Amino acid sequence: MAEFRQEFTSNDCDSPFESKSRTPSFQASFKRLIYYLDPRFRPPPHSCCKMATTIPLKQWIQGALECSQPDDDDDDDNNNNISTVALSPAYLTNALRIALALTQQISDVEESSTSQSSCCDDVVTCLPPPFPVACIDWADCITVRCCCSSSKEPNDEKHFGHDESLTNAPTTSSSPRNSPSSLLASSLQSDRWDDDALDELLGNIAREIEGETVPLPENTATVTTMDAPPLPRRGINGGYFLHVENARLFYIPSEDSHPVDSSPSLSSSSEKLQRIYSLGLVFYELFSGGDLPPLDLLVVSSRNGEDLAILSLGRAVEGEGKEEERSSVRPLDHFASMLNMSDDTHANMEPYDSQHVYNTSYRSKKRQSFSSRSRQTTGVVSSRSSLDSLCMKGVPIRLCDLICNMIDCINGGLMGNESYSKMVDVTYDLQLMLDKPFVYLHDLDVDRLSLHGLELDDTLFERNNEFECLQCAYRRSLSGSPELGIITGVSGTGKSTMAHQLGHFITSSGGVFLSGKFDQMMRRVQPLSAVASAFDNYCDVLTREEETERAMLVASQLRTALGSDLYYLIQVIPNLSQIIRTSAIDIPPNQDDCVDAQQRLQYLFCQFVEVISSCSSGPIALFMDDVQWADSASISVIGHILKTSRYRQDGNRVFFLATCRDDEMESDHSFWKMVESVGTFGFNTSVVKLECMDQDTVTRVISNLLHLSPRLVRSLSDIVYHKTKGNPLFVSKLLLSLNREGLLNISLVRHRWEWDVEKIQSRKLPDDVAMFFVRSINTLPVDVKISLSALSCLGASAECEVIYAIETNLNLNLIEPLNVAVAEGLLNKVDGRYCFCHDRVHEATYGIIEEQDRCLHHMNYGLSLIDVFFTTDNASLLLTAATQINLAGPSAVQDAEKYHQIANYNLMAGKKAMEMSDFSSAFSFFDHGMTFLRKKRWQDHYDLSLELFNLAAKCALTIKDLTSLTVICDEVLINARNSDDTLNVSFILMSALTHSMVSESVEFGFHVLSNELGVDIHSSTSREDTLNLITQTQSTLNGFTEETLLSYQVLTNYNMVMALKFLAKLESSIQQVNPALVPFVTIKIVELTIEHGVSPMSAIGFAYFGGMIAELGDLRGGYRYTKLAKALLHKHPSNEIAGEVILKSTEILSFIEPLQTTNDHRLQGQVAAMAAGDVHWACMNKLLFTCTLLWSGENLSEVKEAFIKAGHFSEEHSHQISFYYLKIFDRTISRLVDGEDLTMSDDQLTRHAIETKNPYQLVIVYFHNLFHSLVFNNYEEMKLSAENFLKFTTPSWNLLSGHSVHTLIGGLASFRIYRETNDLMWAQRGNQFKERMKTWNDQGSLWNFENKSFLLDAEYSYSNGDLELARVAYEKAISSARRHKFIHEEAIAYELAANFYLNTGNKSIALKYFTDAHGKYFEWGAFAKVKALYAYIQETFRCDSPSAVPTL
Repeated sequence: MAEFRQEFTSNDCDSPFESKSRTPSFQASFKRLIYYLDPRFRPPPHSCCKMATTIPLKQWIQGALECSQPDDDDDDDNNNNISTVALSPAYLTNALRIALALTQQISDVEESSTSQSSCCDDVVTCLPPPFPVACIDWADCITVRCCCSSSKEPNDEKHFGHDESLTNAPTTSSSPRNSPSSLLASSLQSDRWDDDALDELLGNIAREIEGETVPLPENTATVTTMDAPPLPRRGINGGYFLHVENARLFYIPSEDSHPVDSSPSLSSSSEKLQRIYSLGLVFYELFSGGDLPPLDLLVVSSRNGEDLAILSLGRAVEGEGKEEERSSVRPLDHFASMLNMSDDTHANMEPYDSQHVYNTSYRSKKRQSFSSRSRQTTGVVSSRSSLDSLCMKGVPIRLCDLICNMIDCINGGLMGNESYSKMVDVTYDLQLMLDKPFVYLHDLDVDRLSLHGLELDDTLFERNNEFECLQCAYRRSLSGSPELGIITGVSGTGKSTMAHQLGHFITSSGGVFLSGKFDQMMRRVQPLSAVASAFDNYCDVLTREEETERAMLVASQLRTALGSDLYYLIQVIPNLSQIIRTSAIDIPPNQDDCVDAQQRLQYLFCQFVEVISSCSSGPIALFMDDVQWADSASISVIGHILKTSRYRQDGNRVFFLATCRDDEMESDHSFWKMVESVGTFGFNTSVVKLECMDQDTVTRVISNLLHLSPRLVRSLSDIVYHKTKGNPLFVSKLLLSLNREGLLNISLVRHRWEWDVEKIQSRKLPDDVAMFFVRSINTLPVDVKISLSALSCLGASAECEVIYAIETNLNLNLIEPLNVAVAEGLLNKVDGRYCFCHDRVHEATYGIIEEQDRCLHHMNYGLSLIDVFFTTDNASLLLTAATQINLAGPSAVQDAEKYHQIANYNLMAGKKAMEMSDFSSAFSFFDHGMTFLRKKRWQDHYDLSLELFNLAAKCALTIKDLTSLTVICDEVLINARNSDDTLNVSFILMSALTHSMVSESVEFGFHVLSNELGVDIHSSTSREDTLNLITQTQSTLNGFTEETLLSYQVLTNYNMVMALKFLAKLESSIQQVNPALVPFVTIKIVELTIEHGVSPMSAIGFAYFGGMIAELGDLRGGYRYTKLAKALLHKHPSNEIAGEVILKSTEILSFIEPLQTTNDHRLQGQVAAMAAGDVHWACMNKLLFTCTLLWSGENLSEVKEAFIKAGHFSEEHSHQISFYYLKIFDRTISRLVDGEDLTMSDDQLTRHAIETKNPYQLVIVYFHNLFHSLVFNNYEEMKLSAENFLKFTTPSWNLLSGHSVHTLIGGLASFRIYRETNDLMWAQRGNQFKERMKTWNDQGSLWNFENKSFLLDAEYSYSNGDLELARVAYEKAISSARRHKFIHEEAIAYELAANFYLNTGNKSIALKYFTDAHGKYFEWGAFAKVKALYAYIQETFRCDSPSAVPTL
């Protein structure tokens, strides 16, 4: 026995069987035993499995049928119910699992045989010889492994009940319960056998195989086995039988059975076909509920075409008596049924929701005969007629087809190409039925399909990975990550389909999906229409009854956020008027009162998105289709929306999705620039590239569409791929075309799709999808073609109202034929619009029209819509009409009198577009209007030409088309009849020069004022002359009260109005070029106002004049004029100057009121500037807001966050001036908090200031270096920085809020340097700073300046040796700073006082003050200073009083 065990456990599996002393039956039997002892075949552990058992297939069929019957069945009806129970969802599910496991086993064996695996000989004879080689019933060789689940799975209560009685059920095995083989099977599960017991067991099995009677060991009573349980009673749902885990085909030949070839040819084609046939017979029995195959299924043709032979399976067929037992059953035949089985492929099979997956309720009322071709003309018998009984039981026709094709394969190629030739094909088809039963198992609704034809859904064409990529990007956006999704690909690859399916996913998960589509034809004349339509559709959704509450919330928040500016937003988003009553909105009195209408529109869109995002329960997703046709204005709006959402406080981000034909876009396309720009703001971009499908994908798509196995549709898919090259659009349209032409039909007989390969191959098709559409359109009736052509001229879509207007005015029949096109699938009709189903259809339709005919069509449609506009006053009709006329061009005008009229139409359309803030469209209309006037326009139509050119210049400035602006202005300056007619374009040209050439702008402005308007400005640079002029002006103003000036006459003189506009524009520009001239420009505004009357520009002059008066030392006087400036702005509102006036007024206000309270005014200034599109003053207000946070003593962590947001705001609007200053401040904060500079170096900052020729930037750089060196007590750096700071500081004519901190730090540094150097110059400078601070303290706010003045007094006294006065002043400075919430200045005062006490010999008080300074710096958030001061305290005081030194 030891020798046997050694052989059995040897690593060389072949060695024990090569021994000649072993009998062949012994060798064969132990090959089977090794096969089952191999760990690869042991069942894996199942966490949910309480008990598993293995039973023969026939017993499983009977038990599963019993378990599937309803509880209230009568016994008398049992026989009738069996056939229907076999179709129950639970039974069908588990039967399919069994079938799949068996085909997979045979496929694996055949694959092992082909690869000549070393274990091939061990597993070959596990399979019985196929029928008809041997008359062996394969069903007797199949065992099923079932398990009982202890944890409920989906729908377990409905289909998988558990009977506890099965756990302790007695066995019904055909062999003794404790036979050696039974014990071995049990050991494989329990692993409780020691080596000695296993030796004895193996010996007993060996003797049993030789036919001997083996006594059982005494301890077998303690061994529990897991034999098959008895059949459960009817009505018990589930049990073991409906929890199939696996199935296996296992055969041990007996000596009197069919001889087994010692080396069978598993790879031969005949053997494979016979196995498929044999398994097909098993499947018949399995899916029929235990019925034996009909007799004629056992008829097999001979190889040489002789008479058919009927072969017996050695068991009863229909009509014969049943044998009780097979004579060939061997004593160990039950061995396989007791062994645990598993297959790596099926061990992890998940249970299916049977009721959901296999819904067999639908059956055709008139189920047709299944035997359309019961016999072939060759005389070969087909199984189809014999399977009628299976079909009539209600077995799904697809499953009947599968069994039929398995059985038919025995006749080889005689049965056509649908019969199986490989077992792997059967496996694949069964897997499809399990995975997609609705597609590959359920019967088709042939009645509906025969009526409606082929139905295409929005399939992704197997782009699941790409779709999942976009889903992941959207999910990341939900967690706060800024995300972009871009779908690229050539035309027809399914980009829009995938985007809209993602939209369904977003809306189903509670999000908001806004979508718009760019139109190639409309992009130049209506560029913002795509973005506006997305928000317009959203407003339309809000007007529905179920969204009433949200609509009211949106309306309320929009009124609060935008006020009267809502008027401009409603012009772009018409449906917004349904949410907000337009009667409740104040129409702006001067709609041209705007610095940059494009920027204003972007701001309004951003505010709108913020409001709807805060009012929505889910996130916002914005989808733009076909961005290759997007205009720069729309792209700019989208970019601003994304950048603004990036820093929302609530964390909600806007997820942006776009589709584009990347092959039609250059690398410098505005869209790619926008993507790159938002990338610098932290946006992640997920780009999905959709390609045309390969041949296998086309096959799978058609298979899924036709509900047929891929192998069956290969003949059709090969043709389709060859014709379409895998373009998804082409594929879908070709299949629909084949269906309409009768080449792809639903068969009422076979309940499946059929096609004629020869006719399809002979059909001539174009190689391009566009030509395919052209051909399809040409086959339509003439009236349909005409209607489609008319629609294509209007764009990719058009409102029904527009089409009806053309139809009525031109007496055409359009609506009815368009509905025919909808039925043909060329158009979609959605929400009152006709839309082409795809861009390529639109392009093909438009391309059919001859070039000369297109112009006539456009002209006729445009003129007809103009007529309708004049009767309805519908603005959209005006824009559409002008667009159509412009597409036609001047060459299409047949009546010369029409040129002037068409130019007027364009003027009207352009003005309407300007009202909608669509300045790109407006410029296009004005430009076309000028074109239609043709030659001699200035002579024949002067007024019209002047108005067109003036408005075109304004639009060119707004859209920053400086080239066109220059051309327009030059033509006006040449052809204007008088100087007054040139003033408007001159002002526009000056404004344009301000953005890039400031010096030229100032020079041009002075030229116009002097030569065109007669306004001379003093040019003296003498400070004395300037002071005299200021004093004289102030004396004049003292004669007017505020009430008098507010009620002053309004300026009406056009030239003076324009003069004030030029002067107001010069105010900010001249400070960069020649600051010495600033007072003269300011005073000239005041003088003209007093002399001629008040205009909206007057507020600018009084705001700057107040700053001058305050700078000269009269704080209260200056404050009076800045208050007057704000009052004038309120009395004569002007968005154009609001941001600037508020900023200048707040600068003086910060000297009068507590500094911490002034920031609300700066926010107001930012909002007012953005509402006017005034980016410059919006960014400057934002800059000063953050600076005020720093100098008012807010916690540095909050200040740093505010500076980061302000930096992004400036970067978003490309405002370099404020962005540069913010970098300087951010650098200072980083050095205070982190101790290191993560931004620009001193050299970079200084170089930038020198390059921009802005000395004030150098002052700021050196001041921040001075502040840093003072705080960190770096004397050498402080001295150098102080010298540079004072070197570049020049007298200013305007008082700024930053001057107060400059004065404080400059004075402290000067006194410190004086104490170190004894240089009286520094003492004088310090004293000047001190006196200036005292003036502000006396005239202004004690809150802001008291502590600063005390601290400078202390340093002054300390420097002059008056120690007692210094000590008192230090204490007052500390107390005042604490009382007025300037924690940073309190910390500085503590430290300076500590140094004072340390240097005067009072180290104990010095240590206390250093400790207090340490705490205040920590409270401020200056952690780098905290560490440095702690190190200084340790070094200075440790040796004297170690216990008194504070710890961090």
